[in-house]
Amino acid sequence: MKKIFFTLSLLLLVPIFIYSQSVTSDLFISEYGEGSGYNKYIEIYNGTGANVNLSDYEIWKITNGGSWPEYTLNLSGSLAHDDVYIIYHTSSNIDPIISSAGDVTWSQASWTGDDAVGLAKNGVLIDVIGEDGPDPGNGWDVAGITDATKDHTLVRKCSVTQGNINWSLSAGTNASNSEWVVL
Repeated sequence: MKKIFFTLSLLLLVPIFIYSQSVTSDLFISEYGEGSGYNKYIEIYNGTGANVNLSDYEIWKITNGGSWPEYTLNLSGSLAHDDVYIIYHTSSNIDPIISSAGDVTWSQASWTGDDAVGLAKNGVLIDVIGEDGPDPGNGWDVAGITDATKDHTLVRKCSVTQGNINWSLSAGTNASNSEWVVL
């Protein structure tokens, strides 16, 4: 089965093709946007084959190094199979493309490349961008691109079917072994 999503990547509507050959075991982060100003968002994908009650899930954030979770956003509502849920910043200066596609605002959706963001279920991390511990500097390298979590959009490759809490493996060292495409 082929599904088409329109991603917010680069603040343009770009078709992303997701091939659903099997259902995923849980929700995972499918896209991370770290744009200028407050143009930041995170997208969660449901490929489980069923609607998912979001009340078991949270978004966690660490600012400039530290331990999980420094900030927490409790999710609510329901996410349909093959749909996405977008969390974006509350600023009135956010790009209207992001706000029109988004589902919920969060004042802490203001990551700056060196802030780790995670998806947790029942208090346990199931997917991450970045990691806890010391401040990485400007950002984390992804797919061989230096500081790719700053001023870039990360889109999960179509071959990825689950979250990954091992950021080093998820980020990879080059375009072939990374779970992400860096735009």
